[in-house]
Formats: sequence, C-alpha cells, structure tokens
Amino acid sequence: MKNRPTKLSDKRSQEKLKEKNKISKRSTPDKMARLLQELQAHHIELEMQNEALLEAQAMLEESRNRYSDLYDFAPLGYFTFDCNGLILGVNLTGADQLGMERQQIIEKPFTLYVAQEDQPHFHAHLAAVFHGGGRRHCEIKMNGRNTSYYVQLESLLVEEERGERCRTAMTDITPRKRAEEETKKINELLESRILQRTIELKTANQVLQNEVIERKKAEQALARQANLDALTGLYNRRYFDLRADEEIARADRKGSCLAILLCDLDHFKSINDTLGHQTGDRVLKSVAQSIQECIREIDLVFRWGGDEIAVLLIDTSREGALITAERIRSAVKKLGEEAQLPLDISVGVAFYPEHGVTIDGLISLADRSLYIAKQGGDKIHIGAEEYLLDERSIKAVFQPVVDLRSGRSIGYEALTRDPQGKLTAPELFQRYQAIGQLNELKRLCFSSQLNEAQRLGLQGGRLFLNVDFHLLHQIELMQKPEGIDVILEISEMEALHSHHVESYLALAEKWRAQGFQLAIDDFGAGFVSFPFIAQLIPEYIKIDRSTLLQAVSSLKFRKFLKDLVFALQNYTTQGIVAEGIETEQELAVVREIGVDLGQGFLFGRPEPLIPA
Repeated sequence: MKNRPTKLSDKRSQEKLKEKNKISKRSTPDKMARLLQELQAHHIELEMQNEALLEAQAMLEESRNRYSDLYDFAPLGYFTFDCNGLILGVNLTGADQLGMERQQIIEKPFTLYVAQEDQPHFHAHLAAVFHGGGRRHCEIKMNGRNTSYYVQLESLLVEEERGERCRTAMTDITPRKRAEEETKKINELLESRILQRTIELKTANQVLQNEVIERKKAEQALARQANLDALTGLYNRRYFDLRADEEIARADRKGSCLAILLCDLDHFKSINDTLGHQTGDRVLKSVAQSIQECIREIDLVFRWGGDEIAVLLIDTSREGALITAERIRSAVKKLGEEAQLPLDISVGVAFYPEHGVTIDGLISLADRSLYIAKQGGDKIHIGAEEYLLDERSIKAVFQPVVDLRSGRSIGYEALTRDPQGKLTAPELFQRYQAIGQLNELKRLCFSSQLNEAQRLGLQGGRLFLNVDFHLLHQIELMQKPEGIDVILEISEMEALHSHHVESYLALAEKWRAQGFQLAIDDFGAGFVSFPFIAQLIPEYIKIDRSTLLQAVSSLKFRKFLKDLVFALQNYTTQGIVAEGIETEQELAVVREIGVDLGQGFLFGRPEPLIPA
C-alpha cells in the first residue's frame, strides 16, 4: 500500500529544497524555476517514503523469521490436514517426530505413519473435527523407524482462502503410556498375587469352618441324644420341660395360642401281653413315626412315658388342633388295620392361655381331658368339661326369606348356633365332628328346628331346613307337620361328589311323598350338576352368595347368570332364591337377573323367632 504524504514530510522536503536551492531561487524567478522546485520536492518525498517502506519491510522480515523460528522449533509438532488427512503443512518438530524431512511428507497421507490398528481412530477424529468443529482430542499409536510410539492429537478447524483446514498439535506421550503400561502390569501382578493369596486364605478358612461345623454337628448329635427317647426317637420328657416354657414365652410375645395334645394308645397293654414286648416296641415306634408325619415342622412330639405321647402345637387354633388330633387318630387306626391289630388312640387337648397359664396346669387339664376322651368314647376331647348333646347344646335361629316384589317375608331358613356364643357355626359342627358325634348333632338340629317352628306358631309359612342325604337316610320317615311348608335344603356339592345319585333321588322322592319339599342349596359354589337338577326337579334352587358377588363385579357373568336363571325356572316348581344379599347394589343385581326371592343381612340377621 502506498504511503500518502503528510504535512510533516512536506515541510521537511520544503526545507531541504530551500537549502539546496538558495542560490537558484534568487536566480530563477520565472515560472519554469518554480515547477522544477516542485518536482524536486516530490522527488525528495518519494525518497523518504521509500526509506520508510524499506524500514517496514525489514521489520516484517525480522518478524517473519521470528515466527518461523517459533513455529519450526516449537516443542510440539504442528500439522495442517485437509479433510482426507493429507499433510498440507508441518513444522520441523513435526517432521522430526515422524522421522522424515519436511519436504518428504508434504502432500502425503498422515495415516502412513499411524499404526494400522489406530488408523480408523484417526479417521474418526478427523471426521469429528470437520463435521463437528470445536477442539478435539485423541490418542493414537504411531509407527516410527525403529519402534512405535504414542502421541496425543489436539485439533481445531480453521477457515483459509483455499477452504477448511484442520490444524493439529501433536505431543509425544510415549513416556506416559509406557508408565501406564508398566503400572498396569504391576497392578495385574499384584491382583494376581492377591487373588492367589485370597484363594489360599479361603481354602484355609474353609478347612477351619469344616472343622467347626463337624465339631458343632458332633456337639448337636450329643445334645440330641440327650434329648431323645432311645426307643421311639421322639423328644423325651426332659426336653419337653426345656421347650415348653420357651414356647409359652413366645406365644405371649406374639399373642398366639398353643395346644398340648396328650395321646394314649388304646389296647396297647393287651398287645404287649399277647404278642410280647418286642412287638409292642415295634408298634410304639410305628405310632411315633405316624404322629410325626401328621404334624407341621414347627410342632414338637415327645414320648411322655409308657404308651403316652405328647404333642406341642405351636401357633395354632381350636380348629387346627382338632384337625391335627383327627389326623393322628386316623393315621393310628390305619396303622392298626395294616398290622391287623386293634389299634386306636385317645387324645386330650388343652389350650394356652384358655385352659391355663402354666405348664403344670395345662398338663393336668390335658390329662383330665384325656380321661374324659377314653371314658366317654369320643376319643378326642378338649378341656375338662364333657360334651353334652341335648336341646341345651344348640340354639335355633331363623333368617327371613323375602319376596323381592312385595318385600313380604314368605318364610325362614332355620340355622344352628352355639347357645353361649363362643363358637361360630363351623366351629360348633367341627367340635362334634372331632369327637365322632356330628351325625347326632345334625339329627338334633333337624328335630329341634322343626319343633321350635311348630312351638312358635309358624303356621302358613315356609321353613327351610339344611339337611344331607346321609341324615335323611338315618332319620325315620315322618309326615310333614300340618300348616308349615317344610323345604329340605340339599347341598349341590353333596350330590356332585357322590356315586349314589340314583339312591339319593329315590330317597328324596320318599320324603317328598311325606309332604316335604326339596331345594338345591349352594348353587354355583362348585361344579353345577345339571343332570341331577333335571332329575330331581326341586321346588327351589338357592343361588350361593359367591355366585351373586361374581355377578355384581362382572357384567359379562351377570348376563350369563340372567340367561341361566331364565333356563332354570323350567326346572323349579316354586322359585329361585338368592342367598347372602347384604347391600342395595346386590339387591339390584338380583332383580336384574330375574330372581324374585332372596335372603341375607339386608333383610334380617339370623335371630330367635318371637312367638306368634
């Protein structure tokens, strides 16, 4: 760029011109002289500008040389790449790093000097620079003349006149890499030694643990031998004394119940006397094994002495104890049948804390209960009171059956309850089932409910009684009481699981001939036996509450039940009853499916009848 004349340079040129032309100025006053003077002034000005340009050029040359020295002799190698990785520029340090002269590597692919396994890595790095911009770093392995080495590339995308270029600084990181590799080898060696030592320690520790386990097993075996009965292998009475107090304390903490079952073999003395003590010992062993198979893992069995065995039932209930006692008795009787021996067993039961709060008190009561079981013949007895079975043992209650169209009661279903209110209905029946008096209880319920309905003046009404075919077979045929429609409810489940359907149908017709009506109870609670219904043609069908609840929760099932009810009306002569209606929603569903009779808590709970 040309330098423009300034006021200062013009002044200086004028001064020089004055000095140079002092004499000529006086002698050339004409116009030509003035022009010559101006030309000389411009010539001087150009000489001064030329001097300034030469001076600036020298300074630029000096700066360029300094930059060239800094660039070429920098401690890092500097490269310029195009997008294909061609080397467009490199400083002396970079050429030295590659072990080549600078002119030998210009326009050469950089990958010629990159280890083959890292060439994809370099291309990916270069692509990231050109496509993503910003500063990018990567570490790659290079192939030297004599050995390989490692470098770090730091690249930046720049814009030049000829297009985009990648400027890259290359740093030799071989010492660091070598140190990392050496550290890795040392770590692997240490880990290997630690692993080997750990295995050795584990092996030694396992040996010690095995020794400890074997010692504990030996100690436990000795302890078990001290707590076991030699003949039966059951726990002995000494161990009972140790465990009983522990289980009572545990029951107190949990608020649970435990039971003591005191069992005594019947006819065992006669077996010993007639077949010898060796046979008696074998029988006792078999009985002990059978009882162990009848209990849960948490329960305990002890040989109490002679032919007596005690069972401690942990965290149980009255129902659970009765089931276990009945299971024990069945197992012993089966054992006797297989051995062709008159074996049976009596069981006395005491509950903690219901029957006592000390072990001595519970054992004393269980012993008394065992005496009642043996003397009374019921074989299984709970507590010290004997089970009486008469009109005072049960209470008859009645639940209304309602015509859903008018809301008027058309009759009652008779039910049985515990007069003291301590037992639920299932518990009451299980209690007498456990002592073998269930059939007697059912007969008593039938007669007392029928008598109660007559006594209370249930004239013109309908009385639904729960029976089964076994009970109808045992009871002597009678004429239906005058003035009361008596409907005998027979569970659908009973007919379904029986192989005596034909005899049951014949029995039902005998009672029907005496004026009684029939109802299928619990319909829908199990598998439906349509052939049985079609042959019996009951006066009533009573739909179980479980079926009703499913209809409430499922629209699809409701529609199915509605169609089924419509079809069943052809196989009943009086109607269909929905049981267990408790809410208005359930009542609405019952009406929707086409049932006109119902019973449940919504209309009244089972209660004693008030005399008419």
